[in-house]
Amino acid sequence: MTIPRVAWSTSRRARDTKIGDSTVTVNRLAMRTGRGGLVAHVSVLVEAIARGDRWAVARRATGPLLEQLLSGDYDDTFGTASESDRSVGLGGAPVVVIDGNVAIVVAPVTNSGSGSVGAVTALLIRASTTGTVRPWFVASLTQDQMLDNEFQRRVQHESFPIDADLDIIAAHGPLDVRAASIDWDDDSVILRRSDTGVVTVADARAEAATWSRESWHWLADEAHTFTGLYLRGRRPELVREFPPQHPCGGANW
Repeated sequence: MTIPRVAWSTSRRARDTKIGDSTVTVNRLAMRTGRGGLVAHVSVLVEAIARGDRWAVARRATGPLLEQLLSGDYDDTFGTASESDRSVGLGGAPVVVIDGNVAIVVAPVTNSGSGSVGAVTALLIRASTTGTVRPWFVASLTQDQMLDNEFQRRVQHESFPIDADLDIIAAHGPLDVRAASIDWDDDSVILRRSDTGVVTVADARAEAATWSRESWHWLADEAHTFTGLYLRGRRPELVREFPPQHPCGGANW
């Protein structure tokens, strides 16, 4: 009996897709794969570390890494950036592998002010909660941490109790010192003075009321406005509130 030969190929040409007369190269970071969302998730965390945004850090990290980040262990790892400078993040075309509730993102970290500032070997854990809200959290950022025996056993058994993060966050509060320093009960407190007038606590509270409750988590996360700052100061629980997960399994938007 003759056994037919099967031709195997790992070349890019063999994996390309023909659409009409055009060839479309496979993109492993395409939105439908969910990988691009994980890259963005780690990149935002790296940026938050560089900017010293502890709220954004607490929203995205978990376990011992969360403790280390809130303790300042990584403050100078990726350089520094101001609130308005969004130039720190992952570069190149990161390698992303997803295995059930665990994912790995490997990529260089770039800073527009100083070029390459290192690399991350990030391991992410998907929260084992029920329902549609199952956010991803970064559990490690370095290869050394990935090689730690105790950490490996935690990964092996998916032993990352997300609820325990709340105690870590509480122990390192307040997450946003500026928001905590403002008396949000006094409507007359001036937040900003300019040629066109003033912005007060009353204005920030009124603006928050114009947004749906479902929008508050990202307003607080971005904190581009005094409304976001107000929400950080008055609604600390928002740091761990997340929208329903995209069907592709994207990150915590």
